[in-house]
Amino acid sequence: MGFALPGPDGLCATTSEFWETVSTGACHVERDGLFFGQVRADVEDVKDRIPEMPRKALGLYSAVQLHGLVSLAEACADADLDWRSGALAEAAVLAARDGGDCWSAQYADILRVDRATVTRDEINTLGTRLALTGIPMDVANIQMSVLAATGPCFTVSNGCTSSAIQLGLAHRMIAAGELEVAVVTGADVFGLDFLRHYADLLDRYAELGEDEGTVDAMEDAALSMHALMRPYDKNSPGSNMGNGSITLVLESRAHAERRGARPYARLLSQATRRSPQYSAFAVDRAGAGMVQASRDAMAGFVEPDQIDYVNGGAEGDRVFHETESNIVHALFGDRASRLPVTVQEACFGHNGGPLGNLGVAATSLMIRDDAVYPTAGCVDPADECDFDPVPGTTARPRRVDHALSFNYTVGMISSAILLGKA
Repeated sequence: MGFALPGPDGLCATTSEFWETVSTGACHVERDGLFFGQVRADVEDVKDRIPEMPRKALGLYSAVQLHGLVSLAEACADADLDWRSGALAEAAVLAARDGGDCWSAQYADILRVDRATVTRDEINTLGTRLALTGIPMDVANIQMSVLAATGPCFTVSNGCTSSAIQLGLAHRMIAAGELEVAVVTGADVFGLDFLRHYADLLDRYAELGEDEGTVDAMEDAALSMHALMRPYDKNSPGSNMGNGSITLVLESRAHAERRGARPYARLLSQATRRSPQYSAFAVDRAGAGMVQASRDAMAGFVEPDQIDYVNGGAEGDRVFHETESNIVHALFGDRASRLPVTVQEACFGHNGGPLGNLGVAATSLMIRDDAVYPTAGCVDPADECDFDPVPGTTARPRRVDHALSFNYTVGMISSAILLGKA
């Protein structure tokens, strides 16, 4: 696994840096009073890891592509896969994207150009950047080119479930014998100016009050730019957004054993389901889609009473306190109130495409360590959270043989991933 996430010094890149953060619930989203997970990963950070890449080429790439290259290089080093010697020549290279901020930035650059004064070289640069960075396959294409890989390469964009779904697709291709190794990256970069303005509009929305008889589409919208997100906490102000990239390497057991690799955990299954609702926006507080996805993921592998831990999908919005309580009670009955359910989003911010990888990376380390990491930002658990959110900043010793990792996106499309010991 490899990362390009907010860190104490601007960049969390290695597995040990990630572990130091998530195992203690440390939060790296605040900078000068603004709560937005910003990543310090630029051309020089890529050059440090991939020195043979031409600086001129790197100068054409967007921030999300640079983040993706940093996390890719770190994941290859962590997995001891020498891509320069062809170790990933036949691997699948899969990317997960959510936000389109980097794409729209390229369109805006072109719209700002004055036809009367622009030079031929400037037009060439704009066109090249548009072709490389103004498309949904931006991260996958660049990574595939660096690796010179010949395996499957495609992008999934399905909101906050994107990288979880890609992990499921990679697992299915490996299980079917189509390939032995897959590199899965979730990456997103959001425009800070846009988020600031949108947060201001949400404040204005609240000031304007409620119109009787209208459908409040913003009922569950909560974006916090001036206070720390606190999932499962009584005083959570909403979500902090964040940028970043997470790359995970999946491989068949046979491939791992042949090269003497030491996996963190085993991905057993992944399922995606949607709650049966007509709204494309509302939150199903019963969580029917997640309940079914979890049951599908567990089927044939484990019974619900064999689940030792759940990595939740809460993002700081209080609606998920009730929703996830309903889900875990539907799945686990009376033992739900004692089951540890934690989430690490507040460490780095709600970052869209990487979220599925974030949950799996953190959960895999918990399985390795036989410990449950705390819910980052949670100090005083909300009454609606009828499960154990493990508040504070200390990991709790607990044997973790099997775990579920949850992700949701708009329209209550839900992904559940089942993980076990390697």
